[in-house]
Amino acid sequence: MFAQAASWARMDLPIDPIRHDQRRHPASNIFGELSAYRLGWPGCRDVTDRLVALGWRVIRYDVRGMGSSDRDVKDLSLEGRVRDLEAVVSHLGLERFALGGVDIGAATAISYAVANDEKLSALVLLSPWASGARYLQIPRLRAAYSAESMADDDSKLFASIIGSVATGFEDSDLVRLLTDQFVQTTTVTGLAAYNAANARIDLTDLLPHVKVPTLVIHEEPFPFGSYELCREVAAGIPGARFVIVTENSIAGRLHDASVTAINGFLRSTAAGAHLTDGPTTRPTTTDRLTTRELQRLRLVAAGSTNKEIASSLGVAVSTLERHVANLYTKIGARGRADAIAYALRHGLVPLA
Repeated sequence: MFAQAASWARMDLPIDPIRHDQRRHPASNIFGELSAYRLGWPGCRDVTDRLVALGWRVIRYDVRGMGSSDRDVKDLSLEGRVRDLEAVVSHLGLERFALGGVDIGAATAISYAVANDEKLSALVLLSPWASGARYLQIPRLRAAYSAESMADDDSKLFASIIGSVATGFEDSDLVRLLTDQFVQTTTVTGLAAYNAANARIDLTDLLPHVKVPTLVIHEEPFPFGSYELCREVAAGIPGARFVIVTENSIAGRLHDASVTAINGFLRSTAAGAHLTDGPTTRPTTTDRLTTRELQRLRLVAAGSTNKEIASSLGVAVSTLERHVANLYTKIGARGRADAIAYALRHGLVPLA
């Protein structure tokens, strides 16, 4: 089951009949995952329904202080959110499940995973971050929250601004939906208190202690996500698989790449395909690599820095880093050392 962290004051479960006893439990993001499902937010309802159709049992709940949970909550700390998740797991009698977290919910999922690894079969993180202070400095997130001081607790005005930025000003229907969800689940003051608690979160020292198979997904179009912060989480978790998708699933309507990645990863871990002592995946030949990817791999294996490779190929360093990250994912490399070893095994560079 894939879980997202949130409180469980009213824990109705949008679940179809289970096939193959596959369980997925996501840790709740802000505004509440259960409320998001009920109101029809695509990133929650559509993804849930598609995973259920694939045979997964999905459990969602509302984070403390928001949605159907008690609103008057003084403790909004990460520790409190983890206790809520533990309460959900205990209430349902779960013994083994896959845990997921989106954005802020990913922090809860990571903390839970470190303390309860024996309960988890896998961990799936979408747009995660390790530092709440750095997360709150994401430019478009700061732009969205800049209206907080002017909103004077006008939740509808503030929510419409957040929704417009989150959807890239491209989907007025989604903006209205998010505005309705915000008004029903929280207030400007409530969100400000929640973010004050988020600013104090730092998971950097926890990442190396995550022991379960982990998938980290970065959605490039998601305005409130960060490649650098996602990559930092993936690099900090031993053996984590890092995937970049070009669809805005969290704040949009396209979910094919994310659902495919999640379903494939969970099935591979369920089948025992995850290797703890080596790359997560490994092609048998280099046929899957494009000419451009082979060129990048050879340059990496030759010892060139990202700056040197970007210069030789005529691209920006940030663009090159994204391409290299995709290349590593494709060949199952956890980093430069794995990529060099792969290149040597396949005769792409001469032995010294």
